[in-house]
Amino acid sequence: MKLKKMPKIKARNPVALSPLLHKSGMHETEKPKAMHRRERKQSKQLLRKIDWISA
Repeated sequence: MKLKKMPKIKARNPVALSPLLHKSGMHETEKPKAMHRRERKQSKQLLRKIDWISA
């Protein structure tokens, strides 16, 4: 059985690794899943607080 040739690993661009050239700007402080989870939790709590029987 013949083995498949392994793909060659590309060398990293040394200029791109320079700390002076890194991208900057605002970053999300929290993961999107965690944000979604918190929003769902808050909305569920709000729905629980409503008195559905008398409304």
